[in-house]
Amino acid sequence: MFRSITGALTQSKLTDRLKQWVNSFAREEEDGPLESAPEAPEKAPVQPAAAVAEPAPVEEPDQYREREQAWEREWARVEAWSEELAERQALREQRKNAQAQMMGDCLYNIEMILQAPRASEEDPEPEPEAEAMPADSAPAVEPVIGYESGELDGYSLPGTAFLRADGDYPDADMSAAELDDLHQRLQQTFDNFAVDALVCDSTVGPRVTQFRVKPGYGVRVESIAGLDNNIALALKASAVRIQAPIPGEPYVGVEVPNTRSRTITLGEALKSEVWQNSTAAIPVALGMDIAGQFQFCDLAKAPHLLIAGSTGSGKSVCINNIILSLLYRFQPGELELVLVDPKRVELAMYRELPHLIHPVVDDAKQACQALKWLVREMETRYEIMAERRVRNIAGFNTKARQEGFSPMPYIVLIIDEMADLMMTAKDDVETPIARLAQMSRAVGIHLILATQRPSVNIITGVIKANFPTRVAFKVSSQIDSRTILDGKGAETLQGKGDMLYTPPGQSRLRRLQSPFVDDDEILRVTDFIREQAPPRYRVELDPEDVPGGGEGSGEEFADGADPMLMDALAVVASTGKASTSFLQRKLKIGYNRAANLVEEMEVRGHIGPQVGSSPREVFVTPNDLPR
Repeated sequence: MFRSITGALTQSKLTDRLKQWVNSFAREEEDGPLESAPEAPEKAPVQPAAAVAEPAPVEEPDQYREREQAWEREWARVEAWSEELAERQALREQRKNAQAQMMGDCLYNIEMILQAPRASEEDPEPEPEAEAMPADSAPAVEPVIGYESGELDGYSLPGTAFLRADGDYPDADMSAAELDDLHQRLQQTFDNFAVDALVCDSTVGPRVTQFRVKPGYGVRVESIAGLDNNIALALKASAVRIQAPIPGEPYVGVEVPNTRSRTITLGEALKSEVWQNSTAAIPVALGMDIAGQFQFCDLAKAPHLLIAGSTGSGKSVCINNIILSLLYRFQPGELELVLVDPKRVELAMYRELPHLIHPVVDDAKQACQALKWLVREMETRYEIMAERRVRNIAGFNTKARQEGFSPMPYIVLIIDEMADLMMTAKDDVETPIARLAQMSRAVGIHLILATQRPSVNIITGVIKANFPTRVAFKVSSQIDSRTILDGKGAETLQGKGDMLYTPPGQSRLRRLQSPFVDDDEILRVTDFIREQAPPRYRVELDPEDVPGGGEGSGEEFADGADPMLMDALAVVASTGKASTSFLQRKLKIGYNRAANLVEEMEVRGHIGPQVGSSPREVFVTPNDLPR
């Protein structure tokens, strides 16, 4: 009952109501004594000429006692209400004091953050030279396939002077007044919806601000998470993401977009101490978190990366950051790249790099052949490691340095648009990717797949199961978010590099802002690398050697025969069956190509014609085929 009264009345109205009750009790006591019943009044002499009025009924003593007990019970209840009200007032004062202290700490932290850039400008660090890292400081490169011993002795890694610095873009941090206004409106929203929650402090990130909210005793976090749309309306925000709860903390995180965002550059990330002191085997730059710390992913631990997001969300910029991170860390003899660009324009700036083992692949048939070559390379590497009695590429390279033989370079496959390959040659793409994702980690082969259509037809269950490390940019619906991350959240992102990232071996999501790198920066870095070493392509892909290239992919030899004719004859001769659907299943090819093979075998006299619903006659035997 107290909760209903306090919910309907303010503190002042409740106090006035209590005073009215006390005064009413006092007036009732003044009207008549309650201790004992009043004595009966004396009867007046009867007048014979006038009628005498009958006396009013007098209450019995039991009725007085019942009224007194009711008053006592009511007064005890009022006293209990007063005590509870006093306790609630004391708790509210404590919360106000705690909130004031936290706000003071938050404002102090903001002042320190705002003063940090000024301090760096007053005492700037010496700018790196435009030239790259000297050759004597670069690690020595062991001879690998495609390069002779000593050919890369003069190679040097590119310097950060080719990239934009953090001061090239205007600072757009939030002011203390704007932050306080958001804080007050967020707290008022919780009060308006009768949710016992206290907004404690906030952390300003490059793109969003995270408010930490302390739920009251007995308050369900679901009641806070369900207010995301109401909070967005109250704060005039496009979308609000609620993290309920923050992993490892007794708080609920409310992420609100900043009125002005800060641009993060790749040069700033590569100058950070996290990158300079990184011990990761294959580090790649992903972005800056809400706390202002740069986050890097170790591709060797990932071991594969899945990137998805709608058009304009920052997916292509993220791929450029990853490639440049690899170029800044590895020399051509230490890492090799296989780039697949179905669009033919996204990765064109990386053509003729010495890290490439094949020119940039822009054809679906060559992409299928590249995947098959990687499978063969994986199997070859496992055989070599078995002979050397090592378990992984790290142990192999350590033994190579000790015994003096050539180390094994890492291989990174990057597919810019997975959707196009899945539409044209799904059977020829999905199986090699699944095999590589399952087994290639130990031999140093890593995959990075990107797509702008995160549907279940593109990101299949087989692919998702082998890609635990994922990056999601802004998507159009919650269904797409669940397809990528197995949970919602990506539909509330702001775009332009705003991402959700699942680190290797962890289930919780991290919100990062991807660094921005433009085409001029990429060209400066790649031109510098191309000037030092020419490409040494060691792989030749033959698109004619792709079984099952899709509908109507029956390329012919010089004599007009399909290259899979001998395989089809072997299947027909060994089974005695010849039909289009049968060859489709056995050879894993498209319908058009299987039909062409059946017609070719009929023309050459290997099988008989189709007669009604009867099966075709088979005239060829295994002994007739060349051995």
